[in-house]
Formats: sequence, structure tokens, C-alpha cells
Amino acid sequence: MAALLMRSEKTGEAWRVWPEPETVAPGIVHETGSYLFELHDSGAAATAELLIDDLPLEALRTQTPETARWRWSPGFHAGAVEAELRLPGQAPRRFEVVTDPDQRKLTRDDFDAMVREILDDTFALFSISSFRKAVARGTGGRPPAIARLEFLRSRVDELEAVVAAIARSPRRVLVADEAILPYHRASRASGPEVLRSFRSGRILRESRKPSRLPAPLNGFLPERIRVRQRLSSLDLPEHRQMAACLRSWVAWLGAAAELLERSRPEGDPELRYGAAAWAQRCRRLSRRIGNLCAAAPFAEAGEAQARLVLSALFRNDPSYRRFYRLWQDMNLGIAAVFGDFLNLPLARTFELYELWCFLRLVRAGAEEFGPAGVDVRDLFISDAAGGVTFATGAVTVPVGSGWKLCFQKHYREFWIEPDRRGSYSRAMTPDVVASHEAAGSSGSRLIVLDAKYRIDEGLSDALSSIHTYRDALVQEADSGQTEGIVTAAYLLTPHVPVIETGYRETPMPGRLFHPAYRTGFRFGAVTLRPGMTAAEIATTLRLVVADATVGIA
Repeated sequence: MAALLMRSEKTGEAWRVWPEPETVAPGIVHETGSYLFELHDSGAAATAELLIDDLPLEALRTQTPETARWRWSPGFHAGAVEAELRLPGQAPRRFEVVTDPDQRKLTRDDFDAMVREILDDTFALFSISSFRKAVARGTGGRPPAIARLEFLRSRVDELEAVVAAIARSPRRVLVADEAILPYHRASRASGPEVLRSFRSGRILRESRKPSRLPAPLNGFLPERIRVRQRLSSLDLPEHRQMAACLRSWVAWLGAAAELLERSRPEGDPELRYGAAAWAQRCRRLSRRIGNLCAAAPFAEAGEAQARLVLSALFRNDPSYRRFYRLWQDMNLGIAAVFGDFLNLPLARTFELYELWCFLRLVRAGAEEFGPAGVDVRDLFISDAAGGVTFATGAVTVPVGSGWKLCFQKHYREFWIEPDRRGSYSRAMTPDVVASHEAAGSSGSRLIVLDAKYRIDEGLSDALSSIHTYRDALVQEADSGQTEGIVTAAYLLTPHVPVIETGYRETPMPGRLFHPAYRTGFRFGAVTLRPGMTAAEIATTLRLVVADATVGIA
């Protein structure tokens, strides 16, 4: 029997991807790796073709005519790719290969968490801004961005599992129904039901003597008796709402596919291919969710609005509670929020991490210093269609108590800047800057926070950037002498360190996180990891400010 195997060139480990694909542990297939696809025991191996995302792979020479081989390297791409095996005279065999990010970049779940929290923070900050308009649901006239589609696609797998769990054990409700039965079949009818049946229909008179009917009926009996029944029904309000949500997502994905098809760029072939590939994926996702609508709890449910109401069932039943959380995630994914950051694929997670750190810190600043001091007017641009575009270039947000957070603030050479503050070498753009201006220069504080989506040994390579920021950013005094303006410099990273008692005994990179090391040198690293609560982020912000300002008036 023909089989297609996938083999790691580094380890030699192999697993079947078609037919009946084998489960592969996370991290086995990852970006920057190199893999071989091997087709065994196929009489058509010599003419077989293998395509990844509709692009054919180059075939390699094999030693036997029943075997075909292709080499594939994901490059800097992580996520699900569509594979298609073509054999002459047979229907194409399609399957998916999921590639994980490099271990230094953590996992795909972290990417999903960052997209969710970026969208969530966007709505939270938008709610305290001067804008007072709702964010529309739907595609509008602009194609949805890659990060949103990646996020939605990752939710569909879990959605299918949740719907399957609900379909196996759905909640039911007893409903009252009335059946009209001939008198000879209504042997279980009660006295009140018989009496109510006299109100309509034909009345029969018993001719047999002696009568077998109860004496109060005087020999009369309705021809048809209305009998009340208790039936188990799936037509719950929650099932109606869930079915409406599924149908709305089907429609949204279908509209998104049409929009991607119509808006394909004319010049760049790669962009045109990407838009076409995502249009096909949106249609497949739409069909997958459409199949879920056929599940018994939703097929038997009535009509309702595509909105879930947090009832006791959604709070107490684990499967229904998971559906409610997925509904919240899907709403974030289909909201009309735009911005260049959302056009980042999973392979460029590091850029998304930079924006995630900034938004998490802005929201933490709003909770730490109070929303009254937060001014996010420069963050949002609304349009007539109800969408919101998130501005992410050189943005400064006051967060209260005199502190400002700047995202990708551009520092030119200090001698061409009006305030004589800048770089003495080349133009520099730190990821995040926390600044506090005071009347005297001695009381001013500037903390550089460089976001690095790396862990373990990868952090050592990132130290040069914060060294550069701390040393090269200066201001010119009245005397003509220059002095540094960076109070402290820290890496922001998802790494969780292991810290010894003293920083001298703590090996790298854990030494960078040691409180005594950070306070003593005003230099090091702090942990900002996807999934951290707002309180944990606020605590991290307080630590950074406290470490960087100790001993400064």
C-alpha cells in the first residue's frame, strides 16, 4: 500500500502524513528545519507531484522506481501549510502540515495569545479614548489582515472539538406538547384532558349497554382527545444563539474570501499568491464551520441573534463555557480593527511581540496611574465604515503622573534635534521608551525597553542593543559637553529565568533578571510573557520604574 512519509534530515526520525497521518509531537516540525517527503510502494512514483501551498516541490533522485522523494524547508514560516499529493489518474490527496516556530520563539499558542491580547487591549484603550463610536463587526471594504486570519484559523480546530463534545452530550429541556389522538388510542388520557376535549370536535354517543364509560360522562365521549405530552427538546435559547453565531462566522469568512479575491495586488506576484491562498483557506474554514451547523443541537434549534448571553449553562457546563470563550475570541478576530501590525504572519512574531509589550504596558499604566491621566488620542484613527485603524509608528502615550510611553521613538543625531537630545552616532529607534520629564535635567528619567522575542541563549545576542542605547543616546549641555540621557536599559523577553541567591552566582541569562543586578547596574531584563495577567504586567512596570529611579531625586 502506498504511503507518504515525512523525515527529518537532522534526526532521521520519520512519520506518516498520508494516509492516516500519525500524531507528531510539537516542535518536531519547525521553521528553519529541513525535511524529506518520501512516497513508498507506489507504481506511479515516477510521475507523482507534491505541492506545498500550491507550489510544486523539486523531486530528488531515488534508488527504486516505486519511491519518490522531495526536500522541503519551511524557512522562516510557522503555521499550517496545505500539502497536495498528485498521482496520475487519481484524485489529489490533500493534507496539512503544521510547523512550529523555532524554540527560541516559544510556540504558536503564544502567537495566538498575543493577537488576542493586542486586540483586547485595543478595545480596552479605545473605550477610554475620546472616540465614542462602536467598532463594526464584519469585513467592510478592506480585506482582513493576516494575523487576524491566522488567529481565527487556530480557533476553528478547537471549535470543532468543542462542538463535538457538546453534540455527544447536549443539554436538553422538557417542553409541553399537545397530541390529538383517536379516543381508542387515548387510554392514558386523564379526566381533565377528556373534559377539555368536549370543547371542540365531534361528540360520540355510546350505544352499548351497559356503558363502560364513567357515569359522569352520561355515555358521551369526544371522537378525538387532546393529550398533553412532555418531550425532550434540544431547542434551548443557548443552542439558538450558538447556531446563529456559527452561521454568522460562515458568512463572514465567505465575505472575507470574496474580498481577498477582489483586492489582490496587481504588481507583486508573492502578494497576489498570498491573497489567493488565504481566500481558499477562508472558504475551507467557512465550509468547516458550516458543517458544524448540522450538529443536532444546532440543526433543531430555532432562530436567534448572533450573540451569546452569559446564562447559567455557559457558566457551569465546561463544554458550553469553552464555546463562550471561543465566541469571545472569534469576536476579537472579526472586529473591524486594522493596522500594519496585523499584517504580520506567524513567522514575524518578534514584530508582533514589540507591539504587544507596548500595549500591555500602556494598559498597565492606565491601571497603575488611573485612566484619567491616559491620553490615547494618537493611537486610533476611525473611518466612516465603523472600523478602527491602530497607529503604530512613533506613538507617544501619556499614562499619568508625568510618565509617557513611546513606541518606536526615532532619535536622530543630537546636533540636528531642536532639544539637542539624540544619538551621537546613527539614528536609533528603541522599541519602547518610558520617560518622565522634570524641571531640572537631574530629575528627568528615560528608560529604554527593548523587546526581544527570544529565550535562553538567544538573550545573550540581544544585549548589544541595550548597551548601544544606553551609551549612544545623549544630550548637549549649555557648556557644549554631552551627557547620557538613558537612566536604565532593560530587555523585555518571554524568558522565565532561574535565579540563584546572588547575581554573581547566577549564570547567564538568569543573571540579567536578578533584582540586585537590575537595581545595581540599572541594566538587565524583565519577563513579559503572553498570558500574563494585567496585575502581573503592572507589577513588572512598577519594578522597572523602581529599579531605574532608585537614588534619583
